[in-house]
This record gives sequence, structure tokens and C-alpha cells, in this order.
Amino acid sequence: MGEKGMKQEYAINEPGRGTWDLSGLLDNINVGFFSRDTLNNRYTNISRGCQHIYGYNTDDFRQNPSLYFEVVHPADRDILERQSRDLEQGKKSIAEYRILHKDGSVRWVELRAIPVIRDGKLIQVDGAINDITERKVSEIKLSNANAFFENMINALPGVFYVFDSHGRYKYWNKELETLTGYTADEIGGLHPLDLFKGEEKALIMRSIQQVIDKGQASVEGHLIRKGNKTPIPFYFSGRRIFIDDEPHIVGMGIDITEKREVENAIQKSQQMLSHILNSIPQAIFWKDTNCIYMGCNSVFARRAGLNNPDEIIGRTDFGLPWLQEESEKYRADDQEVMKRAVAKFHLIETQQQANGNQIWSDTTKIPLKTSDDEVYGLLGIYDDITQRILEEERLQKTNEDLIRKNIGLRQFSYIVSHNLRSPISKLLGLASLLQDDAADPALTKELISYIKSEVSDLDTVVRDLNTIVGAQDPGSMPLEEICIEEELKLVVRSLDTDIFQCDASVQADLNEAPVVKTVRAYFYSILFNLISNAIKYRHPQRRPAISVNSRKEHGFICISVADNGLGIDLSKHRNKVFGLYNRFHRGSIPGKGIGLNLVKTQVETLGGRIELDSTPEEGSRFTVFLPAS
Repeated sequence: MGEKGMKQEYAINEPGRGTWDLSGLLDNINVGFFSRDTLNNRYTNISRGCQHIYGYNTDDFRQNPSLYFEVVHPADRDILERQSRDLEQGKKSIAEYRILHKDGSVRWVELRAIPVIRDGKLIQVDGAINDITERKVSEIKLSNANAFFENMINALPGVFYVFDSHGRYKYWNKELETLTGYTADEIGGLHPLDLFKGEEKALIMRSIQQVIDKGQASVEGHLIRKGNKTPIPFYFSGRRIFIDDEPHIVGMGIDITEKREVENAIQKSQQMLSHILNSIPQAIFWKDTNCIYMGCNSVFARRAGLNNPDEIIGRTDFGLPWLQEESEKYRADDQEVMKRAVAKFHLIETQQQANGNQIWSDTTKIPLKTSDDEVYGLLGIYDDITQRILEEERLQKTNEDLIRKNIGLRQFSYIVSHNLRSPISKLLGLASLLQDDAADPALTKELISYIKSEVSDLDTVVRDLNTIVGAQDPGSMPLEEICIEEELKLVVRSLDTDIFQCDASVQADLNEAPVVKTVRAYFYSILFNLISNAIKYRHPQRRPAISVNSRKEHGFICISVADNGLGIDLSKHRNKVFGLYNRFHRGSIPGKGIGLNLVKTQVETLGGRIELDSTPEEGSRFTVFLPAS
């Protein structure tokens, strides 16, 4: 720019083209040029390109030579001040800063300034200013993205790294330097395998190769720290990426020290819990809400026929040795406990064992709940109480025997007081008559005859009592497997005279239960007395018909003896049928009234029972129930 108010023009002559106006050319590009007289603080030249950049026209700058500084963003004015100091020292300067455009927007500009020094003093500044807003915004975005990426990578809870297929580290975060103790320069010269030792080197190498071949892999290893300090357990995961068409591995490593410590603590806790559970004599198990086993102790595993408790996982009761009905009952109880969320205590139930034996158990089932009271399973524990049940049954049987014997004792008391007292009283009376010295010899002889008769009756009563007492104690008599048909033939043969005289028929159907295991002498006596009674109390108006049948029923062998005889009126005599010396038919039928009492005593001594169904004038049916084994 020349003198004030004058435009300096530059002309270039090109053959055949005429003259170019250079100032016109500069005014039409998006770059501002200027020359500023620093001594007089005025512009000697300014292009319209400055107007495009600042929004102010050239006259605005000429009228206010300080406008270029006033529009600088307040936060960047120190940049322009530093540039001014450089120019005063005769240094060329390039500065980037923000300006406030006339329209209110913020623009980034680049100012390239050349100082003109005369006699050591700055007299003029020539410069070019360029709008670099788009480039600067892109740079800021890129810088922010890089900063975000850097911060993000360094904030990761572990190490981050990128290395090429040759194992050269290209990038890593600060955590890798911190944990390993190596500097950035040292890491740049390391191979990933240098951070491991021993057998883990081969393991890590296989994992790296797997990432290169298949795209991803993960592995656990111990990161070695500089100076052979204690290695740190890490979990590494990596993926394959391509940079400039070359495969690289980008990966992360997470410190799993706490995880290992927790796992070790859990393992120790589980071992201790397992030891405790396996030391408990009760069987323990737990299931999920679908009644599927999730675990058990060794006692339960043995009873289920498993080699170790882990084999129970995933099974149900229907895949174990229990009986079908037992499994169904277990599942029903489980579902009720979990549905109602209420425990069940002391369930007395049976359980078929793997060895085929059946036990009795006392079971408790408790619902397992979360902190929100949501049921997520069931815990069960049970005791084998088979011996207790057997002992209770033995005690119950003993108690029943004692009750029965007590009743028998009362019966004996009655017999002694009634049946024995009468002949004894007679004997005492007769004996007193014999004491009379004046007794006639003929009378004495007659008295002695009476005494003999009474003694004979007394002897009979005593023998009957011995028979009953003997029937209540089988002693050491062995149990035998008896063919019922063979035993029946022996009884019929013994009674053949009576059967022949009354023309009785004896029919038998013993196919369903042909044998019974019991005391042979008692069984014979039972059959003999029942058939003998059927003959003895036959109906006078019809031929006696006796039928003997056997069958199996609920663990018993049932033998029934039915007849078409006189029958018994049970409405009157039900409680007396099996009593001692009880008879229910008048007339000349012989008998003492001890046969049925003897049968009942023998049957109950063998662990069974006897039942009677009878109708007067139609007949009777006696059914004997003896244990099947």
C-alpha cells in the first residue's frame, strides 16, 4: 500500500495478454493481505480478503487500526501479544488464534507476519491472514477424540495393548507400565512372551496364534513384573484387527487376584462344608424348584447307589432306586413345601435302598428362600429310623402279648377261683367226713370213690391249663415251610373215623397259597381243632360239608375253614367265642370249651390273628391269618 489515500497497483505484462491488475487478483481470494505502518499506526495496504475473514470492510480497519486486536478472542490475546514481541525482535512469526467475527461467530485464523526493521526498530509488518476454522475444528475434534480415547484406555480396569504379528508393541496404556514396572521405552522393545515365564510361555504363544488364526481367544496367565517380583494372575482376551493390511492383536488383561482369592476362599469353604456334610450321619440333599437334585452328602449318595455326591446333580427321584409310589410321594411333599413356603417336619416314610433293602426314615423338608422371601429350592434331611421302628414294633408286640397274657391271667384267675375251687371244696368236705372215727366202712369206701372222682376232675382241669399255658410259649420250636395240603391230609387221616361216621365231605382249594412258613405242631393243632369242631357242631338235618381254602393277602397267608353246621349267634356270643370253657350249644355234644381258645392262643403266638363269620343254623367260617414269612 502506498501513500495515504492512494492505491498502489502492480502490472504484469504478458505477451498477447495485456496488463494484469495484481491487487484485483488478491482481493478475490479468501486470504487477507496487509501492510501496517507500525510507526504511524496505519495500514498502508489491506486486501478485501480481510473483509471476508473478519466481516469488517477495509475502511473499518483504516479508521480503527487497532480493530485487528480488539476482535481477538479475549482468551487468545496473549498469543497475539507474544507474536508482537517476536516481531519487534525481528523474528518472522506464525500464530493461530480465535477472532470474533462481525456476525458474532467465532473463527480460527492463522497469521503469518514478516517484520521490517530499520535501524533496529520495527517500522512495518507485512502479513497474510487465513481462515483456518474448518481445519482447526477438525483438529480440535480429533484432539478431543484422541484425548477421550487416551483417557478411556487409561481408565480401563486393567492393561490394554496392541501388538503386531511379530510381537512388537504398537500401543499400550499406562497401566501396563505401572503393573509391570517397565518404562515406555522398555515396553517398546519387549515381546509379549517376555512378560511370562515357564510353561505359561507356550500357553500364551498358543493363545496368540489362535487369535491370528481364528480371530479371538482368551487365556489366564501370570504377568511377570520387572525385578522378578511376585507375578500377578491375569485374564487376557484378544481379538484380531488389520492395520495397513497387517494383522494385529488388540487385547485386554484383567487382574484376577481378588477373583482367585475369592475362588480359593469359596473352594476352602466348599471343602469345609463338604467335610461337615459328609461327617453328618443323616442323609442330606437339596433340590431346585423343579424337584431336580442340585447336591447331596455322601450318606445320601450311598443310599441312592451313587459313587460320589456329584452324580446326584441333575437327577430326579424317579431316576433313583426308590419305589414308584415313594418317588411320587416325595415329589408331592416337595411341591407342597415349596408352594406354601412352609417346612414339613418328621415325615415318617419308607425308602427302597440301592441294595434292595427298605428302610424307614424320619424326614424334614425346608424351603430355601432368597432375601426377598422368594423360594428357589428345598433342603431335606432324614434319619434312618428302621431300628427304632422295628424296636417300637417289637415293643408294641410285646405290649400286646402282655395285654393278652394279662387277660389270660384274669381268665386263669377265674378258672382257678371257679373250676378249681369247686372240686377242692368237695375234697375238703369229703376229707372231713373221713376224719370221723365212727364212719361206717362202707361209707368210707364210698367217700374214697368220690374223692377219686373229684381228684380226676381236678387233674383234667390242671392238664387243660397246662395245654393253654404251653400254647402261649413256642420256645425254640423252628419255623418250617409247610405244604398245607400234606398237613390237611394228616388231619383228615386222624379224624377219618369221625368223618366216616357222619358222612362228612372235606374239600380244599389251596392253589393260590400252597405253602406257609410257621411252627408245624401249632399249624397241625390249629387245623385239627377247626375241622374237629366243624364235625362236632354239625347240623343234624344235613350232611356235613367242610371246605378249606388258602390265599395271600397283604403279607399274610390266609387259611379259611368253613362248614354248614349249627353256627353261632355272634350278636350274643361274639366276645366269648374264643374264651376258655365257653360253650354255646346245649345237648349231648361232647367238649370242654377249650379248643377255640387254644386255636386263638396258638395263632396269636405265631404272630397272626383269627376271624369268625357265623350265622345260626347256616354255618361258620373261621379265617386264620399267618405271617407270609
